[in-house]
Amino acid sequence: MSAPTTPAVPDRVELVTTDVDAVRPFYTDLLGWTYADTAGGATALADGVPVAELRAGAPARWWPVFAADDAGAVRATAAGAGARTDGDDVHDPLGGCFRVRAGATAVAPGPGRPCWYEYMTVAPGDADRFHADTLGLRATPPPGAPDDTYALLFADARPVAGRLALPEPLAAVLPTGWMVYFAVSDPDDAAARAPRLGGRLLVPPRDVPTGRVAALADPNGAVFTVLRPAPRDHH
Repeated sequence: MSAPTTPAVPDRVELVTTDVDAVRPFYTDLLGWTYADTAGGATALADGVPVAELRAGAPARWWPVFAADDAGAVRATAAGAGARTDGDDVHDPLGGCFRVRAGATAVAPGPGRPCWYEYMTVAPGDADRFHADTLGLRATPPPGAPDDTYALLFADARPVAGRLALPEPLAAVLPTGWMVYFAVSDPDDAAARAPRLGGRLLVPPRDVPTGRVAALADPNGAVFTVLRPAPRDHH
């Protein structure tokens, strides 16, 4: 099995949710989103820029969408590695889900916008092999890391996502698979407000190498993380 010639990279996000109208106010209050209605649900906008698609369905889940030069080849390779495919959807053998499409429409960085992606797993070796084989993403621990609990996923020389080997406390509260991160200026404030808006706080705010984070669930149960990115070291 050969990896894609050009890596597939996380490019945009979609929310599948049991009730689109029920979660719109939650994300408006938490992330400042407005909406444009679509035939299948709604397009979420941050400062007028489209940042996510919301569609009716179940179970409630945030899906990363990977951009690939040859989406069909990626899906075929994934199926050969044990994944189940259904149209654009790929259900990997470890419990994660993503979509793969041709073309790139990445959202520019900014508040309320998707800013990072991480694969949460209790089988890091299997996950790393799957992502290398199917997406062309190579897992490498950050410089100075004591072990491979956390790895960056590289598309050529550029880190485009992360992979976290879930420790037992987190494995009990966070689902296996892709976690979508949204940029906020104050994760502590978002964590405090989410339960008042009908959501849940799953992992309290804490500092990690990527910045300050808090894991939340929206009123329909879709899990995501808010992140204040760490300042970049320009030295």
